[in-house]
Amino acid sequence: MKRFILIAALCLPVAGLATTFDGTDEEVLDIVEIRVAEKDMAKCEQTLRTLRQKPVVTDSGFQLPNFMRNDDLPTSVCVVDA
Repeated sequence: MKRFILIAALCLPVAGLATTFDGTDEEVLDIVEIRVAEKDMAKCEQTLRTLRQKPVVTDSGFQLPNFMRNDDLPTSVCVVDA
């Protein structure tokens, strides 16, 4: 019985964490528009491609796990400034 209580106590925080990430699929992600001149559009898009290949880290330098990389971060796009 003690073993069951111990296992249940260890599983509850994990179950709570799983329900926290449940609602993220339904939310609309933020889109950051980077306005550039038409002549700088190719350079902007190349820079964004380069940045997407780098690992995502926090301010303290800790690398984020794979399941947190794409869901929580805003999307960046280059837009021609009119």
